[in-house]
Amino acid sequence: MSVAPENARNRIMIYGPTNDGTYIVEFKTADGEALAINVPVGETRVLKHFQERMPYGLFVPDVDAA
Repeated sequence: MSVAPENARNRIMIYGPTNDGTYIVEFKTADGEALAINVPVGETRVLKHFQERMPYGLFVPDVDAA
């Protein structure tokens, strides 16, 4: 198993609520590629639950499949 350096890690962040009540979920790889998903107001209950439990995001180590 290999883990990325401390300053280059895979991360999942939940931002919000924004001014309009939506949340943004960001997936970012250690290489800097990112995908952000905007979640509408009526669909944020689960995100609030997880955001309370991981206020600094979730860091996901690289795991070699071999």
